[in-house]
Amino acid sequence: MAVVLPPGWVINPLVEHVPDPNFPGILAGPGFTRLTYICTDQNGQTVCASGALEDCEAQALTAAQSRTQQQPYDEAL
Repeated sequence: MAVVLPPGWVINPLVEHVPDPNFPGILAGPGFTRLTYICTDQNGQTVCASGALEDCEAQALTAAQSRTQQQPYDEAL
């Protein structure tokens, strides 16, 4: 089931290249890559990030629901 987020909110995958933590400095090996999902709002601000798409969707939905119950974060008080 697809999560319905507010207009302008998007979840994009990002492939991160992580150096091998066991070999610091110039001895670092090739390391590894990991996939991270990042949700941004209509203003391009990061809302949440996770290594699992389902978790990122759940966090983004929670943030969206929270924002609808308070004054908009991008307007002056």
